[in-house]
Amino acid sequence: MPITQRNHAGQTGILDPKDYKVAWIAPLEIEAKAAMYLLDERHRGRFPVSRGDDYVFQAGAMGGHNIVIATLPAGQEYGTGSAAALAGQVKKFFPNLWFGLLVGVAAGLPDLSRVPARDIRLGDVLVGLPDGDSAGLVPYDLGRETEDGFQPLRLGHSLTMTEPIVRSAIGSIKLEAPYDTERFLPYYEKIRNCEHATGTFADPGPDNDMLYLVCDNGQEEVTERPRRSKLDHQRTRVWYGPIGSGDKLLKNAQKRNELRGKYGIIGLEMEAAGTMNRIPVGVIRGVCDYGDRHKNKNWQPYAAAMAASYARALLDEVPSSDRTVDLTNTPDKVCESYYYIPFTKNPRFTGRTTILSALEDKFFGPDQGQKMALVGLGGVGKTQIALRFAYQIKEKRPEYSIFWVPVLSAETAEHAYEDIAKKLRLQKSSEDEDVKDLVCQHLSSDKAGKWLFIVDNADEEELILGTADKAGLEGYLPQSDNGIILLTTRSGQVADEFAQADVIYIEQMDQEEAKNLLEKSLVQRDLLRDKVATGELLAYLTFLPLAITQAAAYLNRNRAPIRTYLGLLRHAENHDTRVLEREFRDNTRYKGSQNAIGTTWIVSFHQIQKSDHLAVDLLSFISCIEPKAIPQSMLPDAKQDELEWAIGTLCSYSFLIRRKEKDMFDMHSLVHTATRGWLEKQGREREVLNNATCHLAARFPTEGDAHYGLRREYLPHAMRLLGRNHKDKTAETYELFKKAGDSFDTDRRFKEVIKCFEEVCRWRQSLHSETDHIRLASEHALASAYLNDRRIEDAIRIFEHVVEVQKETLDE
Repeated sequence: MPITQRNHAGQTGILDPKDYKVAWIAPLEIEAKAAMYLLDERHRGRFPVSRGDDYVFQAGAMGGHNIVIATLPAGQEYGTGSAAALAGQVKKFFPNLWFGLLVGVAAGLPDLSRVPARDIRLGDVLVGLPDGDSAGLVPYDLGRETEDGFQPLRLGHSLTMTEPIVRSAIGSIKLEAPYDTERFLPYYEKIRNCEHATGTFADPGPDNDMLYLVCDNGQEEVTERPRRSKLDHQRTRVWYGPIGSGDKLLKNAQKRNELRGKYGIIGLEMEAAGTMNRIPVGVIRGVCDYGDRHKNKNWQPYAAAMAASYARALLDEVPSSDRTVDLTNTPDKVCESYYYIPFTKNPRFTGRTTILSALEDKFFGPDQGQKMALVGLGGVGKTQIALRFAYQIKEKRPEYSIFWVPVLSAETAEHAYEDIAKKLRLQKSSEDEDVKDLVCQHLSSDKAGKWLFIVDNADEEELILGTADKAGLEGYLPQSDNGIILLTTRSGQVADEFAQADVIYIEQMDQEEAKNLLEKSLVQRDLLRDKVATGELLAYLTFLPLAITQAAAYLNRNRAPIRTYLGLLRHAENHDTRVLEREFRDNTRYKGSQNAIGTTWIVSFHQIQKSDHLAVDLLSFISCIEPKAIPQSMLPDAKQDELEWAIGTLCSYSFLIRRKEKDMFDMHSLVHTATRGWLEKQGREREVLNNATCHLAARFPTEGDAHYGLRREYLPHAMRLLGRNHKDKTAETYELFKKAGDSFDTDRRFKEVIKCFEEVCRWRQSLHSETDHIRLASEHALASAYLNDRRIEDAIRIFEHVVEVQKETLDE
């Protein structure tokens, strides 16, 4: 456990060197600064020093360990000698030292001639990987003169081995390659924008990463390398292998290449060889240059932050044996940690590092908060983010108990509270005592220790916030300075009421995250070889996690190619929606809950139906038109305040998204399709289509320049509606065809004009006599459209017919 400080603000305590078992050696100032920012808690006291002690050490808690950060004095020349002196004093000063980490920057040594290529980039992480008896380190300055010249000791057999626990921790992270970066990138996100003496730790960007190769003629040229993905875990890579250590700064590309070829090293640095025989360190380096004359300091902060982030993740892998110490000599009581999490860790989880970092910062950063809410569309991954965060806390902060309450219903919440009470060994004082109140009171007390309380699926406003007559679950959530609460919900209203400004809106994944999720979920990963179909599928699913998981379940079950499933989805858009409603098994979701993307939203539809009928009307109307670029002026009639409230309801569930242009909206395309399936099951689809047609026919602007822009906004929606409503064609249907045709005519889109006017003509021919002036006017308009489209024969035929009928009428 980390040291707990109770001294008053402004007072300085005396730190006991015996309490510190991990040494973090960061020779450069920028390396030490990155380490300091990653401390969970900084110990503000001072170590007792005496004559002969040359260094001042920084101390703190990190991942449950009490660690000391050691760096060279300002202005001291760095190299193996300086590092040896520093390491020697660290070992002497801290008698209970268990292991050390040497963390900082180094030169990376790419080798593009290898198969596969060792394409090391600036900002990548190098980890000295033990090989047999070696420490994963090549001290190329350490050796002896022979007849054949200077011979380094092969792979550093004279050096002490890295502690087994460090090697084991490295191996644990390495097992997750190529997704090992997901273990430490959340830590980098935490310090990315933190300041040091000359700037921040932000990524300088791949455009500033240039590798120069030496040609046979001695000239240098920039090597073209394929761009890595912008996705964090593919932007950065970890390389494991021997690292060279010497006392001289290497700026010679030819010498660099010789060392790389002779020893197979992946990087070069200047301190490890001086440290290893004094402290068995794990060597972790961020690449800041390529060991040639183009070396500069521009990449040092980013590289130092990356190395520090990996080291921080490594500490998470090492169980803590530190005791809790109170600087005021008042012993702290160590509370037992309890865990009630209904799911195992999700091995398919990918990405979301920015969100996880935001949660970490909010709950454990300088402006520590106690409540956060995740809000977003059903299926966007709120539960999975909360689950990953729970396991992160369990691994990184073992002093925290973790409790999880699913609020699918009042019954599931009650059952969770009962299970939590059993975990905590709480006994009711009477049969009538409310178990929720019992748990709440216990966790609100100091004796409960530190805890994380997750309230998942908190979608029903009345169930969470309560009513005038009945208290909601919010009244049974514990309150303590030792506790934090994370709530997930589809309802923006619930999120805002619960957490005020501390709300994170979850959006769908980006393309790379979505592709990685699909890859992790598929049994037959060779299906992804069809890159075009894969890209089209993910785009059609709008990178929505639950939809991607459902697609993978279908592909796994049916051994079908991606194009087959994509075809089914496209068919569902206008026909059978059942493909979106097929349930599948998922061990990271609740038993009995709706796993299919098409049915998970039906729960929300019903919730809206109970509380806001106008919102249901809007949802129904929008399901008939285009899901994108919906003008507010086109929506069904209602009082302005009621309309805004209904729009707010749909927006709070993420079914409707307001564009920056205030009066324009979008609906998620899969929600659009699922709504239509829901209406069909209720037997209301035809009714809704007819109502929508009547409304839009009346609302669609007539000809005139004043309405030109509005007509263009309405037109795609009118055509989508007319394309669907082919069963019950009413007078309003043909009125809408007429207005749409006039709009196409204004834009000189004559083929579309013809399609609309042909429908109008057929309808009027079925209703009116041959001599009726309304019928003749529509036929004349169609003939003009044919003429404009250069269908001369069709135009002449109709013109002649109209003239002949008019002549006969006049003769009569």
